[in-house]
Amino acid sequence: MVTYHSAAKINLFLEVEGALSDGYHCLVSVMQSVSLFDRLDFDFERRNFSLSLKNPSLDLGPVETNIITRCWRLMKDRFDLPDEVAVTVEKQIPVGAGLAGGSGNGAALLHAVNDYFQLGLSLEHLAQLGEEIGADVPFCVCGGTMLARGKGEILHSLPPLPDTDILLVNGGFPVSTANVFRRFDALPSMEEKPSVDAMIRGLELKDISIVRSCLFNDLERVTIPMYPSLTELKKRMVSLGLNSLMSGSGPTVFSLVDQDEAIRIQRCWQDSWETLFRCKPVGQGVFR
Repeated sequence: MVTYHSAAKINLFLEVEGALSDGYHCLVSVMQSVSLFDRLDFDFERRNFSLSLKNPSLDLGPVETNIITRCWRLMKDRFDLPDEVAVTVEKQIPVGAGLAGGSGNGAALLHAVNDYFQLGLSLEHLAQLGEEIGADVPFCVCGGTMLARGKGEILHSLPPLPDTDILLVNGGFPVSTANVFRRFDALPSMEEKPSVDAMIRGLELKDISIVRSCLFNDLERVTIPMYPSLTELKKRMVSLGLNSLMSGSGPTVFSLVDQDEAIRIQRCWQDSWETLFRCKPVGQGVFR
């Protein structure tokens, strides 16, 4: 039995450049791994594949279409692997939350297979394999702080996010990414948008105040009006002095804060129905 942990992802910057013919969208995004992890246990000496969940209240959907299953089938067929694998997942990352939890789980499977069977594949090769499964998998394979273009598969390393506390607030309901993008396609384009270059400059200067001022997500225009509770959540965060941003297609909202602010907000949030996670930036997407 081997154990891996997959990190959640937030989008510090997310611009949608347009739809592609295959149903995906062309993006420009600055992605960041954070210290909120799912745990995955792998037993590779099994004759039958199995996928189980330690969280009895959650449902990952049909096993055959789960991203972990698809990643395993890809690796098994591509490298003619013996036997099967039993995977047990303990979820801490909310499902359908814009945090790439499922993609991170798939990335952990790719890493575990590469290590266990001593395939010797580089991160770049694993990311290319992950691209066949989902747009966020390549980033989750690598992790850290990266500029993503195309569908999310064209990755360039960036200077790490300066040390900061990251508060994630999740309302406990999932959002359909496909539905959000469909609605986004019907919107008129924004005449003025922040520049990703300014965000990158803030990272290069290690200036967290510049990074905070450049937070941007095109998809907020869709998801927040769809869910009135998100509007109220953003208002509450503003009332607490927080500059917040939705991650991915939502509904999780995050803020970059210092340690004293994090402690203050945690106290304010104790009686709230939303779940608050306090995280740090991390430099990898998968940890053994």
